[in-house]
Order: sequence, then structure tokens, then C-alpha cells
Amino acid sequence: MSKKDTTGAAFDLNLIGRIVRLARPYKSQFFLAIGLTIVITALAPLRPILVQRTIDIHIAAKNAEGIIFYCSLILAHIVFQTLVLFLHTYITNLLGQNVIKDLRIRVFKHILSLRKRFFDHSKVGTLVTRSVSDIETVSSFFSQGLISIIGDVAQLLVVLVVMFVQDWQLSLVALSVLPILLIASEFFRRGVRKSFQQVRTQVSKLNAFVQEHIVGMDVVQIFGKQRQEFEKFEKINRGHLNAYKKSIFYYSIYFPIVEILSSVAIGLIIWWSARSIGVDSSPGMIISFYMFISMIFRPIRTIADRFNTMQMGMVASERIFELVDDQSDVESGGQIASELEGRISFKDVWFEYNENDPVLKGISFDVNKGQSVALVGATGAGKSSIISLITRLYDIKSGSIEIDGLDLKEYDLEALRKQVSVVLQDVFLFAGTVSDNVQLKSTEVSLEQMKWAAEEIGASDFIEGLPEGWEYDVKERGGSLSVGQRQLISFIRALAFDPKVLILDEATSSVDSETEQLIQEATKRLMKNRTSIVIAHRLSTIREADQIIVLDKGEIVEKGTHQELIEHEGYYHQLFQKQFELT
Repeated sequence: MSKKDTTGAAFDLNLIGRIVRLARPYKSQFFLAIGLTIVITALAPLRPILVQRTIDIHIAAKNAEGIIFYCSLILAHIVFQTLVLFLHTYITNLLGQNVIKDLRIRVFKHILSLRKRFFDHSKVGTLVTRSVSDIETVSSFFSQGLISIIGDVAQLLVVLVVMFVQDWQLSLVALSVLPILLIASEFFRRGVRKSFQQVRTQVSKLNAFVQEHIVGMDVVQIFGKQRQEFEKFEKINRGHLNAYKKSIFYYSIYFPIVEILSSVAIGLIIWWSARSIGVDSSPGMIISFYMFISMIFRPIRTIADRFNTMQMGMVASERIFELVDDQSDVESGGQIASELEGRISFKDVWFEYNENDPVLKGISFDVNKGQSVALVGATGAGKSSIISLITRLYDIKSGSIEIDGLDLKEYDLEALRKQVSVVLQDVFLFAGTVSDNVQLKSTEVSLEQMKWAAEEIGASDFIEGLPEGWEYDVKERGGSLSVGQRQLISFIRALAFDPKVLILDEATSSVDSETEQLIQEATKRLMKNRTSIVIAHRLSTIREADQIIVLDKGEIVEKGTHQELIEHEGYYHQLFQKQFELT
């Protein structure tokens, strides 16, 4: 994701058009909001005119019936205008919420489809900001931005036309302060826009920092870094405060200026009318112009603020569209992997996380149906990269990977991954029940299948011993369970789907010896008739593998069975001897 500071053009018509197109599924609401805006615009100058006629015609003539009639019209106008304003506010906000509901679904669905490489270079907190705060800002583009600005500008034009028709000289006098107001509004708009952009940037930094440190709280506390990390947080939080202080400063200057200029305009109306009252001006006209001035100054005051709201919606949408337009999603093939045999073939595979820095260099090997293959080597040798390629978390740079003789890219991605189960070293459990984490809300996995998998693993007693059994709440990231218990649940999860290919990535490295023995005995049974790929630092756990592939710096240096490699007295023999000596 780009880290550029998006400022947004004053009027990016292409971007505005793209935002407006988000409302396409809600055309009726959009056009109803526009229609209500037109009605509000038409209603705006009516009340001052009615007041003027009431004073000049009926109050001056002491016509009680006329006064009652016009007061009834004014009351009806107020009631009707209130109802229209209510509907306008409700519809515009409803439109905004509907749009962001769809947009949030679209953004999250897109995030789910992105390659692992994308997340390697993107901060979680930043993505949370894009998915929540930025999308919420887009809502205000509709509810307080574009439609409201159109209404305010239309009202200004209508009121100005009515004023000049009524008395052009008095209108010029009253509006003589308008240039000063427009200049002040432009300075306010620019200043607040810049401060709001800084606020959005600081919010993103806060989200990223807080998310990362809550997840890594154990490390922070164990190493006694609370004070240092708190100081970092204070610095970011202070930046957020300073950004907001700037916007507060602009507001505190601008609104008093508007009030002063409004009072000056009213004073000019009174001064001019005092010179000509009874000739060109009347008491009713003076009061109506007083009301007109309020109708002009209120929209001008809010337009500057709403323009910033609209522009912040544009800035937020530009960031969101930048994420949505990211083409890092994995392209899925059309071949449905309904029943794999499990034959895997790597042919001269090259792979790199960063350009011109290969992690795997010309990897070639074959795994037959039902075979077990162990990958061994020092940290960074490329073992985990190989299993990431099999599940297409990443795509290779060159060469090919085939399953059952068909290139991996030809398979439908979702169907392929249903045939492959992976148990990772770092087990991730979602907040929810044990059954939720095993089933992952899949209708294909029944409670009977989950119980079968637990029985095969030998973990039935563990599950039944939990306070609520399968309905026990494991808390966020499995916080209410031990490392070994989380690992057992990950095994049950992997086996419940009855995979054709089983991948164990350091699956027993974090468990105690008793749990490890339990898992080792279970995996011997489970690997039968399944193609299995095992990564393990403990070489004693892979002696019975059909094939052992030894990796060093991204290359295969040895292949064979445990006995063959020991007799060869090469790299594998050295690793085995070192571990034997350590134990």
C-alpha cells in the first residue's frame, strides 16, 4: 500500500464521480435527497416574504383577519419546512450508511483475497483505519457534504435573486461585507483541510501502534519496556492532539468573524433603511432583509465546513480506492479439486520475497500419493516457504508446481485449499468456542466429524474436560488455553476436513513432551493414505519419513531416507549429530 500523503485536489471530478457511483444501488434515495434539497431551496425565501407582507399590509392596516391568515401561513410553512428537513436529514444519512455498509463489505472481501505478500508490507492498524474510520468518513460525503453543499449554494442563489428583486440598493449595502466573508471562508477551508489531513494521518498511526502493542503486550511487559513504549505512544498521541488543536484554532477564529460580519451587515441594513424608510424601505422589508441576511450567512458559514467534510470524504475514499484497486489478489483457476490423489511435483522452482533476493533456488522434488516427506534445514533455509507455495499464499517467480500432474495455478483456489490442511507452529485461534475454531463456520464439518478428529488425535479427554466442552470460549487468540492445548485444537481443525494433503510446520515444537508424544502417535496413523509434508527441527521425529529433503540457503543439498542420509555422512548427518549431542 502506498504511503503517500494524499491531499486530494479541490475538485477531482473523476473521484467525485466514482464516489457518487457507490450510491448506484440506492438511486431512489439519492434522487429523493436531491428532490428534497430542491424543495428546501424553494421554501427558504417564502417565510421572510410572508413576514414582510404581514407587517406592511395587515399589521400596518390593523387587519386582524389578514394577520391571522398570514400567521397561519407562516405556521404552516414552519411545520412543512420542518417535516421536509427531517426527511432530508434522514434520507441523506440513510444513504450514507447504506453506501458505507456496501463499501465496507467490498473492502473486507478484497482484503480477504489479497496475497500474503501484501500483508507482509502493510500495517494491520492502517488496514483497520481504512476499513473502519476512513469508510465512516465517506458516509459524511453524502450526509453532510455533496448534497448539503448543493442545497446551500442553491439557497444562496435563490435568496440573492429575491433580495435584488425586492430592493437592489439595499441588497448591495447588505452584501458589501460579503467579499470579506468569502476571503475568510477560503482561508478557513484551506486551514481546516490541512489540519484534518494531519488528523487522519495521526489516527492511522495511533491505530497501528495500539494494535501492534496490544498483540505484543507479553513482550513489552516481560522485557520491562512499558515506560519506553508509553513514551512512544505519548508522542504519537501528542501529534494527534496538535493536529486537532490546529482545526480548533481555525474554528475559533472563523465563527466569530462570521458573527461580526453578520452583525455589520444587519447594522448597514438599519442605517440605510433609516435614511429612506417610508420612501423605498418599509418596516416589513427591513425585517425580511434581516431574515435574508441570516439565510445567506448561515449557508456561507457552513459551506466552508461542509466543503472540508466533503474533501475529507474524498481523501478517505481515495485511500480506500487505492486499497481496493490493489491487484495483489490471488488469481484463481477454474479446475475444481474435488478429490485429489496428492501427488506433488516441484520443477526448478525459484521464489523470492524481495526482488533479486531469491529464497528458493531451483527446487525440484516429487512426492507420490500417500508418501510422507520431511523438510529439514537451518532457520531461513526455505522450509516454510515451500509449504506457503503449496497453499498459494505466495506465487513462484519461475518454474512450476504441480498437484496430480496439473499446474497449481489451474486449480480453483478455494477448492484446492479445502483439500490441504496445515498445522502451523504459531497457532491462531479466533475469539469464540472450540467448535467455532475447529469448524470455522463451515457447514461441511459436522459435530460428528469434529469428534472423530478429536478421537483420532487422542484429544477427546482434553475437549470433554473443558468447562463447556466444545462450547468452551477460548477467548481472543486462544488466551484461555495453554500452548499445547491450542496446538491440539489446530490438529483437530486440520483433520476435521479430512484432507488429502497434510502439512505440519513445526507442529510439535511448542508443546510439552507428553503432548508431543500424543501428537506423534496420532500423526503416524493420520499420515497413512495421505500425502504429508512435515517440517521439524527435532530430527528424531522424522526418522520414519519416506523421504527427507535437506535444505540449505534455499537449495536442496541432500535427499533420501533417514538411514541413507546418516550413512552418507553429509549435511543431514552433521545436523543429527549436533542434536544428539545436545540431548
